[in-house]
Amino acid sequence: MTAEERYLFDLNGYVVLRKVLPPPILAAMNDSIDRLEALNDREVEARNLARKYQEDNVYAQVGPAPQQGLADYSSTILPCGGPFEELIDWPAVLPYLEEAIGVPFRLDAASFMSRHGGGGFVFHHGYAEMLPYSEYAFERDGFLCASIKISYALTDVGVEDGCFTVIPGSHKSHFPNPLVGRVPDPAHPLVRPLPCEAGDAVFFSEDLSHGAVENRGSRVRRTLFYSYAPAYQCAWGRLTEVAPGFESRANPRRLELVQGPVPFEDRPASLTAV
Repeated sequence: MTAEERYLFDLNGYVVLRKVLPPPILAAMNDSIDRLEALNDREVEARNLARKYQEDNVYAQVGPAPQQGLADYSSTILPCGGPFEELIDWPAVLPYLEEAIGVPFRLDAASFMSRHGGGGFVFHHGYAEMLPYSEYAFERDGFLCASIKISYALTDVGVEDGCFTVIPGSHKSHFPNPLVGRVPDPAHPLVRPLPCEAGDAVFFSEDLSHGAVENRGSRVRRTLFYSYAPAYQCAWGRLTEVAPGFESRANPRRLELVQGPVPFEDRPASLTAV
């Protein structure tokens, strides 16, 4: 991070990274998703993907079913391989992760989300909730965040399209967020919508209160979420399952991020004996 980014990440709990995904990889990802969305749920499951409709998500406000295409849903994505594997150790964000987490870390989840008109996400999390798996922390030597997420925009998304939204500074608040459980109102003075163009990313602490305003536009919002945590944390269910042959083609760093590094490799040998 630059000095300014470091200051803003500590102050606000997030940093917006512009144009971290170039047009060729964006096109490849959207083409892959187009092909997936032409498949029914059974065909998707046969490819080792898990498509879940947002009606089962406790944070989701679900809009009316579209006349054509799929309803709002999320899905595992790494079994698609290709560009989605490349994002695991994406050079544009890896230095940010190394600084924000501060210890050996791993990928603990990767997913894709699609939202149509009417869909939104209520505010959730905030430091006052004291969730051990998402804690924002800073010590004398630097950041020690327990969970960092990166939201990659695969399409242009303005406020009217239901963009990602935060309450800046809530990752350090000691009082409960009065807006938790509500779909963000972009006009509220506490609320900061974060419009993005395709290829932009929001790098944020999971302890930050975040959600998404209601999609009132005609465009479908497509977003990838990649989540990273210290090595001692486990992966979230199926969200790190990969495509066949991943182990043989992955570079060492990418393989380590999926499988997890040794979390306590600096311990004296005498402490590792059973």
